[in-house]
Order: sequence, then structure tokens, then C-alpha cells
Amino acid sequence: MKDNLEDVFSYIDNFSIRTKLILNVVGIILILGVLMGSYLNVVQTNMMKDELNEKGISLTRNLAENSVNPILTDNQVRLQWLVETIKESESEVVYVFVTDEDGKVIAHTFSDGFPVDLKGINPAHGGTSNLLLDTEQGYIRDISYPVLEGKAGEAHVGVSQESIRSTVEKFTTSLILFVLLLMFAGSSVAYMAGSVVARPIIELKGGVEAFGDGDLDRKVNIRSGNEIGQLANSFNDMAEHIGYLIREKEKASREILETRNYLTKIVSGSLDGIIVTDNEGNIEFSNESFMHIAESADKDIIGYNIKSFFINSEDDIRSFFKSSDTDNTMVGEMSFSTMGGKLKFIILSMAKVEYLNETKYVAVAKDITEIKKLEQMKRNIIANISHELRTPLNIMKGYVEIAMDESNDEKRNVFLGKSLKALEKQNWMIQDLLEVARSEGEVKNLDFLKTSANTTVEMACKLFNGKLEISDVNTLKNLEKDQFIIADPEKLAYALTKLIDNALKFTEKNGHIEIGTMPSDDEVIFYVKDDGPGIPEEKLGHIFEKFYQVDGTSTRKYGGNGLGLAIARNIIDQHEGKIWVESILGEGSTFYFSVPVFKDE
Repeated sequence: MKDNLEDVFSYIDNFSIRTKLILNVVGIILILGVLMGSYLNVVQTNMMKDELNEKGISLTRNLAENSVNPILTDNQVRLQWLVETIKESESEVVYVFVTDEDGKVIAHTFSDGFPVDLKGINPAHGGTSNLLLDTEQGYIRDISYPVLEGKAGEAHVGVSQESIRSTVEKFTTSLILFVLLLMFAGSSVAYMAGSVVARPIIELKGGVEAFGDGDLDRKVNIRSGNEIGQLANSFNDMAEHIGYLIREKEKASREILETRNYLTKIVSGSLDGIIVTDNEGNIEFSNESFMHIAESADKDIIGYNIKSFFINSEDDIRSFFKSSDTDNTMVGEMSFSTMGGKLKFIILSMAKVEYLNETKYVAVAKDITEIKKLEQMKRNIIANISHELRTPLNIMKGYVEIAMDESNDEKRNVFLGKSLKALEKQNWMIQDLLEVARSEGEVKNLDFLKTSANTTVEMACKLFNGKLEISDVNTLKNLEKDQFIIADPEKLAYALTKLIDNALKFTEKNGHIEIGTMPSDDEVIFYVKDDGPGIPEEKLGHIFEKFYQVDGTSTRKYGGNGLGLAIARNIIDQHEGKIWVESILGEGSTFYFSVPVFKDE
């Protein structure tokens, strides 16, 4: 990566002044355009979003107030007329429906019947409730409001968010055209200015090139009093004296060249360990990097034989020292024993040099011990992820094959149901991987709302689709006094499911899991407690790292991809909360996270 960047900078450095000036002007215009466009897009999007939300809230409240009498008098015709009137009043309204106090839909605007996916969605608790839905028709914000304080039901209005995207795209197109036009005008001005600046420099460049080709009498004729003219005069003065200097320095240059060649081989790759030995392998010089690798001080390593550091490679090094080939070099990965006997892995490069009629050996050692550890960790992660992804596939394949041969419809449905559960498990794992990739590549905007802490717990349990009920683990929900928080309810519930899933994984059959909340004045603490095996104290600081497993071997007892806790931590961080764990080995673990409570200004 470093070499590639150096190649790019070297290539750009070869451009002419005129070209660099044009590129700088274009780059500045492009950066300013992108920054201005991004800022205006954000401002415009937020304004349109607020406007649509206010419009949707107003429509929903009016519908809730006007629906009280038709609901109480059981006037279905009037109620249906109200919801259809609301839908036709605004182009952004996608759907309208009203439910009774039991959650049953009593009026709606869906021509093909009320969708099952909307049943029970976005309940209104004590006031207006918002929920952003991702549908086939695009993003729709469902706004709900209680009818008669929830005693007569709820009113729901779905407002499309697609108009925001369309407006932003048009604005972005116009901005791009404006920036392109500005770039063209700026580059034209920069080209003309660069031509004026570059003309005397080109003349000076021609004189320098002629001087470099041996024309020591070449003079540069630039009649100007500015810095370029002063530089040309200085160059002419230098050319008058350079012939004498060259002749006087030829002898010294040859000596300096020999010394520089010797020093160049010593300092090449100076970030790695470098040593110089005599023809027997005894160390005469060592840089600090090699002393760090060998874990020794300078006085201890000088005179030490290089062959003593290497395990199982002494014969190769001995053969290299005995070789009569002056151009022979040796490169290889070797086991390295420090002065204290600690085992490391290095890549050793060694070459023979002649200096002042003596044979010297220069060795460069690169410590790859940590790289080897990372490679092993990478192999373990890939093996674990592959195993976790293949397991539900194999289960699903087996049950599907059995179902294909089963003539009994009831048994076949049981097998297909089990295969769907395996598919659902794999879908959760893939969702975890996508969540981690998203958190690495972008910061996703969360949809923060005023929401209930206890409702978030209920939502998390519901997301498990009955997994808690069918498990062989006793589950207790301990929800204390409810409080409102500002959060993205879906994301916060998803973080809680990661903790619940982790507890289920490590809790034995007939064990116990407790899910609850602990409210206070400033924050609400969510917790998941299990009576599993617990976590060793030395590993508590790593469990929230991506892909980390307390038991990272391929033969580990518990499954998982090591992503759940890392995802939970990332979500809680975005909520400006804290997440931590308390564990006693052999007795169980309790995972906590806190979210600030909602406070009225």
C-alpha cells in the first residue's frame, strides 16, 4: 500500500506546473462542490422529512378525533368515508386504517384486503408514534395516534417518503452540472495563468538540461527581476564554478560512492532488524530493531554468533557462509530464538559484501511472529464462519430431502418447518455479517423516536419468533416501572436479541435466563442474565470484539460467529449508551447496557 501511494505521488510530481495548477483548481472546486452539495442535501432532506412528519401527524390526529363518534356509534359507512377522504386529500398518503381497542382493523383503504404485515405494527403508547417501514413501494412512515386515549382504538396513516428521494436526486443533478461548469471555467483560467508562470521556468529547465548534458558554458537568458530571474542569475554563477568543483571532487566522490554503497546495504529496510557480521558469522554491528527482536542489549549481542539464533536452520546458514559465490544471497522464513529463549518467526535476508578488502555479511531480519498469529486467527475465523453457515444448510438440505420422500402431509410439513427454522438461523447469521460490514463501511442514520423501554424488551422477544418459548431454558421477564427513552426501537431491540441469543447459547437444558430493565433518573439499564458457565476474567476485555470467541478452536462446544456482542456494542455506542458484562466463572454472566431516558425540555 505504501509503495502504491509513493508511485502515485511520484507520478503526480512529474506533471508540469500548468497541469498541477489546473488539477489544484479543479480539485478545490470539486471538494467545495461536494461539501456544499452534501450539506444542502442534508438540510433539504431534514426539512422535507420534518414537513412530511408534521403533515402526517396532523392527518393522523384529525382522523383520530373524527373517528371517535363513528366508532362509538358503530357507523362503519362514516368511518370508511373518513379513511378514504384522508387518503385522497394528500398525494403522499399511501394507506389509512383504523383499529378498535382490541387491535382489530375496522376500516382501511387497501383494495386487495388489509396486509397481514401491518397487523399490530407501531402501537401508539400515550401519543403519536412513528415507525419507518421498508416496503415494495419504497420507504413509508407509519404514524399512529390513539383514538379516545386508546380506549376506542388507534388511527394509522402511512406517508410515503419517496418524494424526498426524488427531490434530492433532482437537486443533486443540478448541482453536478453547476460544479462541472465551474470546473471547466476554473481550469481555463488556470491554464492561462499556468502558461504565464511556466514560460520562464521552461527556459530555466532547458538550461539545466543542457548543463546536465555537459554544456557547462550554457547561460540562461531571463530578463526579470522576480524570483525566477534571481534563480537564473544564481544558476549562471553556479555554472561558472561548477567545472572546477567537479574536477576537484572526482577523487573524493569515488571514495564517498564506495562508502555509500556499503552504508546503503546496512540501512536498507531500517525498520527491520539489521546486523553486520564477519566471515565467521560473529556480529559486528546491530541496529535497534534487531536488538528488539533478539531481546538483548547492544553490549550483549556484539560478538555473538548469528548461527546461534536460528533453530533447525544452522546448516543452511553455515553452508551460506562457506559458499565462495560473492553474489550469493539467502532469503527464507526461519524459527528464531531470542537471547532469553523465546521463540519467534522471522524472514531472514542475507548477502555477502566486500568492504576494504574484507568479506562482510549483511543480514536483514523481519519479525513476522504477530503476522503468523494473525494468519492463524484469520484461518480460525474463516473456518468458524464457514462451519456456522454450512450447518443450517446441511440441516435444511436433510429435512427437505426427507420431506420429498414423505407421503404423509403432516410429517412433510413438520420436516419443512424444521428446514425453515434452519434457514431462519442462517438468515440471522447473514444479517449479522451485513450489520458488521455496514458498520465498517458507513454510519447508518438511526431513526430516533420517543419509545418505551419495556416495549423494546417485548419487541426483542417477539423478534425471536417463539425461539424462547420452544427452548429448553426457563425464561423470566422482570420489567420494572416503564420509562420513555429516545432510541431507534428496531435497532435497540436487535441489540437486545444479540444478548438474549448469547445467553441461550451458553445456558444448559433446564437452565434459567432473566431479561429485564432497571430504570433510574438518568438512564434505563437493560440486562440479560444467565446461569451458564461464565467467562474467565482474562477474556472479559475481548468479548465485544468482532469474531472473538472465548473458545476460538474449531472443536469448540458452543457455536456462533463471534459477531453478536460486537453488533450490540456498535448499536449501543450509536445511542450514546454503555455496554458491559459481569461474570463469575461457573455461575453465569449478566450483560448490561444503558440508554439515556427521555427528558422533557
